[in-house]
Amino acid sequence: MQDAKVMTAILAGAAGMAAAVVVAGAIVLAPQPAKANPSIAQKTGQPCTKCHTAPPKLNAYGENYKKSLKK
Repeated sequence: MQDAKVMTAILAGAAGMAAAVVVAGAIVLAPQPAKANPSIAQKTGQPCTKCHTAPPKLNAYGENYKKSLKK
């Protein structure tokens, strides 16, 4: 009888952990609003990947381009 209670507690803990992993994954993978500006790609004729590796994050080229616009 004691073994059944222990097994039930272990399974309940594992189910709770699995649910927590699913919820955390859903939060991390939820769609985010795009912050990239497609008009820059249209003006320059370059693909978005020229300045971005994972939009909206800029790569080194994109950072330099952004700095050049502020001058």
